[in-house]
Amino acid sequence: MFGLTVRTNSKEGKTPLYTRLKVEGKSIWVNLQLPVDIKEWNEVYVSERKLSNFLDRTGYSKKIAEIEFGVWDLRKRHRLTQESLETLIKNVALAEIREQLIKDEELERQMEERKKKSVKTFVMNYVDGIVKGEILNLKGKPYSKNSVKSWQQFKRIFLECYKNYDFTWDELDQSLIHTFINYLNKKEYMGETKNRHIGVFKTLITVSELQKLHNNGIARKWLKTVTLTDYDRKALIYLTKEELKGIYEAPLTGLKEQVRDLFLIGCYTSLRYDQFSKIEKGCIRCTETGTKVIRIKQNKVNDVVEIPIVNKELKELLEKYDYTVPKIAGQIVNRYIKEICHDLVAIVPSFGIKERTLLDKTERDLEKKGKLKFEYDSEGYPIKSRWELVACHTVRRTCLTQMYLSDKYNDEQIMSVSGHKKKENLRKYLRLTLDEKADEVARVAADGLF
Repeated sequence: MFGLTVRTNSKEGKTPLYTRLKVEGKSIWVNLQLPVDIKEWNEVYVSERKLSNFLDRTGYSKKIAEIEFGVWDLRKRHRLTQESLETLIKNVALAEIREQLIKDEELERQMEERKKKSVKTFVMNYVDGIVKGEILNLKGKPYSKNSVKSWQQFKRIFLECYKNYDFTWDELDQSLIHTFINYLNKKEYMGETKNRHIGVFKTLITVSELQKLHNNGIARKWLKTVTLTDYDRKALIYLTKEELKGIYEAPLTGLKEQVRDLFLIGCYTSLRYDQFSKIEKGCIRCTETGTKVIRIKQNKVNDVVEIPIVNKELKELLEKYDYTVPKIAGQIVNRYIKEICHDLVAIVPSFGIKERTLLDKTERDLEKKGKLKFEYDSEGYPIKSRWELVACHTVRRTCLTQMYLSDKYNDEQIMSVSGHKKKENLRKYLRLTLDEKADEVARVAADGLF
């Protein structure tokens, strides 16, 4: 073995080992690039046994032997120069460092690849892109405010659910899917809310697969939506003709009068709040035969519909405001229309009828804290008076259901007003009671069921 030494007067710290070799006819000190602790070296250098143990423990015995063999081989081939010696020593002494650097680079590459395929990262970036308007919907348009809100809610719930998990699309398995579904159940979200979030999750699996981030499309099969019955939903009522008449004839003034008028304009047009609240003179047109219509774009489907102004009440209400409706926030309309309907219970008793419904998460949380109290029926379902269930979303359901019950129009005619492209979507708005469904069958089956 080489004669080994250190070349320093220091008593502490680190220093490399040296040996003396004859290279190209000159005797030179050669730095072996094997660092040692000076104090420890001075303790072991005095004993051959201690020195041998030290070199074995540090792994230097093998490295020094490799350098010795390399020097012998270079000499044999007459290629031992100061430059070749330095290269030899670097290759031996720094082999582990070089190997570790390669491992670190590979680990960094794998981490970067994992980050690219991270489901959390994808969800955050995708939802942020929707919020900023950088990611468009299937029609190439920015997402509506309500859709953006749904995506943001999904992102919040997703990150809460998986706060202790980080996984890639390839690692998304049945267990992780069930973790998400169980989280929705634990939070006691309503069935419709669960289905909405499950639908968003499915969409993200599809989009990420199309972007070639994975081939794990089977994960969609584990995301099963909840089958809903009428009792799984909040009560979604429509107003009867008597209720509409009572609201129309109520002696109101000021803001309540304007709220009532705006609400009824929605009921007689089937438009959503964000459409009927924007009606103005420029929306009023006449067909070639002279039928006056409201021509307006439906934000949700981005299509134009024409609503014929045929109801006497609708004509009077529009004329009252010179065809430009009052500008009132939806929250204000929802609050005051409930008060109006509540005050009409004595005149229109049906507003006092109790309807089975479901409580949303906010209502349930407030009930648990004792801040709200709800009435329940004999089967344990929460119930509310009809006046409590009236809101902006009632108007579209009222108009379409009343059109359907009138027996005047076929589905295509109703859809021309509603803007629906598919009958199944229209049917979701028709809130028929069991009695009304039975009456439908009876009208058709004049001579018996068969």
